Amino acid sequence: MKSVEYFSIQKVFFFVLFSVSVIFSSNASAQLMRSFPTDSKLGKLKAFAYPEVKIDKQALHLGAGSQIRDENNLIILPATMNKKGPVRYQMDTMGNVHRIWFLTPDEAKQERRKEKNKK
Repeated sequence: MKSVEYFSIQKVFFFVLFSVSVIFSSNASAQLMRSFPTDSKLGKLKAFAYPEVKIDKQALHLGAGSQIRDENNLIILPATMNKKGPVRYQMDTMGNVHRIWFLTPDEAKQERRKEKNKK
C-alpha cells in the first residue's frame, strides 16, 4: 500500500514541477525582444495586394523570395496576408521589399524610440 501512495505522490510532484517550469519558460520567452537588421526601416503597412504593398505613403513591390513575419515571428504566406499595422521592413538591392516584420505594441514603441534617438 505504501508503494502505491508513494508512486502517485511522486507522479503528482513531477507533474506540478513540469507545469511550473513550462509556465516560467513561456513567460521568459514571450518577453524576449526580436532584433532587426540595422538597414531595416520602420513604417506602417497600410495596404497589401500581392505583389504590391503600401508602407507609409510609398507603393512598393515584394521581391522574389520575400518573407513576411507576424508578431510571433511566424511566416505569413502572401496569399493569406490580411494584416496592417506597424512594421520593420528591409529592401533588397533591386529596390524591392525583401522582408517585413509585424511589430508587437512593445516592439513598436521601442523601435520608435530608437528612430528618434538616431535623429
